[in-house]
Amino acid sequence: MDQEFSGEVIEWRGPAPYYFVPVPEQEGVALRAAASAASYGWGMLPIRARIGSTEWKTSLWPKDGGYLLPLKDAVRKPQGLDAGDAVDVRLTFDALPRQQKRPAKRVTVPRPTGSREPVTAEQLTIVPANQAAWEDLQAVFGTTGDTARCWCQRFRMLPKESWASEGPEELAARLRDQTACGDRKARATSGVVAYLDGEPVGWCAVAPRADHPRLLRDYRVPWLGRNQDKADTTVWAVTCFVTRAGYRRRGVSRALARAAVGFARERGARAVEGYPDFVDGGSVGTLAMFADAGFAEVSRPGNRRAVMRIDF
Repeated sequence: MDQEFSGEVIEWRGPAPYYFVPVPEQEGVALRAAASAASYGWGMLPIRARIGSTEWKTSLWPKDGGYLLPLKDAVRKPQGLDAGDAVDVRLTFDALPRQQKRPAKRVTVPRPTGSREPVTAEQLTIVPANQAAWEDLQAVFGTTGDTARCWCQRFRMLPKESWASEGPEELAARLRDQTACGDRKARATSGVVAYLDGEPVGWCAVAPRADHPRLLRDYRVPWLGRNQDKADTTVWAVTCFVTRAGYRRRGVSRALARAAVGFARERGARAVEGYPDFVDGGSVGTLAMFADAGFAEVSRPGNRRAVMRIDF
């Protein structure tokens, strides 16, 4: 199925990418009819797009009943495109039969319900998120609870945005773009994913501290009592841990914290920080978890939070 249309590049200063081409309503209707057979989750539609001589694989983002085509800089800049420019777009959507869309059945090692068997770092395989399948990350986040509403966007939201205002489909779409899941050649990704016996069991978000608008704007952690350049992209932050139900309190997050350090260093970070909660580590981690990964405490902005840091 091919769709050709002309559209205008728009800019949205949300999470990267910042530029999109809205799909016209008529073309969107045809795509929506096919989406139920091909969408990999949350209404996103995998397609191939072409502008000029550049063709790439991406996914259309659902937005207000229609679709947006994201334009990453690697596509936009060589074409010299900016907000307000008119472009001719060709979309190719290869629908698969429903029976071929079913995910392959996983072969798992049987484990007792509610197992608390410790997991060692040697038992885990931890990879950059772009080397993990999006379906694996979905399995870690689950379909209920805070993780399935937030999609690790707590610190990345813009003013007036919330879980309720944006909705899980939009937030999941943002995380998928930030991680570039499934794209091993991606130039950037935003975290690491842990596997145990081939099963995805955990996620850790680690990215430049400056990539988190709400962290920069609304929180005294990590800024209180410190003289820091908020725009410094060489300081990275570990902002979120998610362990899959059935694998919690077994050491997965501790291993992820250690892996996040190497992940940041390999990508040019000169320092990496974490912000544990003394009362309820929850998604931000605990003091012991960061200390075990080699972080040192540098400040305590309040009675329940610390700033932990490693300088390379």
